[in-house]
Amino acid sequence: MGEDPNWRWAEAVAAAFDVGRPVAPLARVDAGISHAVFHLHTGTGRYAAKRLNVVAEQWWWDAYHAAADIERAASADGVSVPERLRPRVAELALDGIQHRWQLHRWCEGQNPTEPDDDLADWTGATLTVLHRRDGGTLTPQPCLYPLDAWHEWLRGHDTHFTQRIRRHLPTVAAALAHLARPSPQLTPVASHRDIKDDNVLLTATGPVLLDWDSAGPDSAEHELLRSALAMGFEQQRPFARTIAAYRRAGGRPIAADPALFHGIVDGQLRTAEWLLWRALGHRGDDPAGRARAATECLARLNGTAKSLRRIPEWTGWLTECQ
Repeated sequence: MGEDPNWRWAEAVAAAFDVGRPVAPLARVDAGISHAVFHLHTGTGRYAAKRLNVVAEQWWWDAYHAAADIERAASADGVSVPERLRPRVAELALDGIQHRWQLHRWCEGQNPTEPDDDLADWTGATLTVLHRRDGGTLTPQPCLYPLDAWHEWLRGHDTHFTQRIRRHLPTVAAALAHLARPSPQLTPVASHRDIKDDNVLLTATGPVLLDWDSAGPDSAEHELLRSALAMGFEQQRPFARTIAAYRRAGGRPIAADPALFHGIVDGQLRTAEWLLWRALGHRGDDPAGRARAATECLARLNGTAKSLRRIPEWTGWLTECQ
């Protein structure tokens, strides 16, 4: 037991957050792309321990703390989130290896696997609550990188993965062109920014919204459309029901404009950028982490291509919601 690093990390994390002694080693949970998540079981209960994949620049910490503040405010406003334990971050070292951790109480439940009317109603109502927090004073996200930057990143790399990325460069170009089109005026908010089935847990007491690490400045219109599609599994009925629930709870009306789907394309492309850097080894991932990042990067680019094809159809759905 003493020689097993998963036992030793469990002991260190449990001590840092004062949650008793572990009764089992840390067990990796199949969740999270940016950060590794583990199950921690101690004498006081079960917990989700997140090992943060930290970027050693101040902007990352600024965004991290802003996200934690948004999570806390949402909880105070009645959004169901996992209970987060103090300290906000624990910096721990083991055999010269240093990691930063956060800890939440474990929530028992399952992710949604299909559209549901009650889930659509919850999504619309929850977004209305989140969008009460104005995002006008928050620092906006940096601009997306131009196509030339993608060519530069790939220069000198000739693997099966980078060859596949190069075949996706026309998709990157089409996405950047789509995002350059004028958009209606948007409503700045500070919100979750990643409401999808993977980040919602259906529990005995109702849905719980997980994984707030990406929370930050967004626009109400972009997040509403992104979430309505993701939580409705890209089907028209739950999409329309989410929009209706949002409006019924006091949310803003939005126009049937294809440019309002910018938020979906932007999110997919921005995540693909980040995952490409990780897959190429620029963020210190181990080989397994780089391989996961490569797989997820290609998935995001495939998703971008599909979104660009379907935006005319989705705009038609939005027209019918008016």
